[in-house]
Amino acid sequence: MVESLKLCLMTLYHPIVVTEHIKRQRDRRMNWMPVIVLLLLALAVRIFSIYFTHYPLSGVSVRNANLLLECGKLFVPVLTWVLASYAMTTILDGETLLTETLLFSSYALVPYILFTPVLTLASHLMDVNQIALYTSLEVIILGWVVLLMIIALKEMNGYSMGKTTAVIGLSLFTMVMIWAVVILLYTISSQFVGMVKEIFYEIVYRMD
Repeated sequence: MVESLKLCLMTLYHPIVVTEHIKRQRDRRMNWMPVIVLLLLALAVRIFSIYFTHYPLSGVSVRNANLLLECGKLFVPVLTWVLASYAMTTILDGETLLTETLLFSSYALVPYILFTPVLTLASHLMDVNQIALYTSLEVIILGWVVLLMIIALKEMNGYSMGKTTAVIGLSLFTMVMIWAVVILLYTISSQFVGMVKEIFYEIVYRMD
């Protein structure tokens, strides 16, 4: 646990060292605890920000907040990125494993976990006229997370900058395709369930 905490802090300053450490541990059994803890902390931070951000600056109404939807906004992009980027690196001579991609993607959430609560509390010192500043700080935190994921993609697979850019583009395209397929399957299944219900009700009605 102490080692995981050190890696979390090193992710902020020396992310390349963290990627090298993860690669050196490849032959060992993966410790899932950091992944679980970091994802749960990220979820807790998201919920905290929803309920405690100063109202004029909040992008989500507390009364109308859908926690399940908010969880999806947090986890779906991260987990889809893990799957899509791993799929592309597998095709394009990558070296990383799926578990390693998931592990570093979890570490990449550290800036969000550490600085979002600070920004949430600081929002109470701001008014609506400073919403641009607040939004900019939010973007910087999320941009930091994205940058860490890009660094991991490059370093853990030994890619050049050009190849990294190409893999990022393909991974983003794959993410869109995954979301499109999921939405399509959901739509089809909903229509099928609706049709089955109508048939069932029609049969029951005729029997009466």
